[in-house]
Amino acid sequence: MDDGRFIVKQGSGWLVLTANGSHDFGPVPTLASAKQYVESGTTPLGQHNLSTKHGRRQSKKEFNSYLASEAKNGNPMPAILWFIVLFIVCGVAFAVRGH
Repeated sequence: MDDGRFIVKQGSGWLVLTANGSHDFGPVPTLASAKQYVESGTTPLGQHNLSTKHGRRQSKKEFNSYLASEAKNGNPMPAILWFIVLFIVCGVAFAVRGH
């Protein structure tokens, strides 16, 4: 990339490394996601075939990458909202079980 960062494949994901080889961001599930992060500082939320185990895993990785890229760019609100939703869902599930 023009700023000295580069993208490498690691296992089933992609990492963005700085010019000196240290970790900048990732892993992200697709090369396109890594390239978009380098260009814009964000990662996309794409369309995956959720009927397959691979598609569900890729979708989860991409969602987590999105939350991380937003937080790294100074916007923690998506991650905060996600934790609030999880807290509510867990609370409702606990209440429904009658505890």
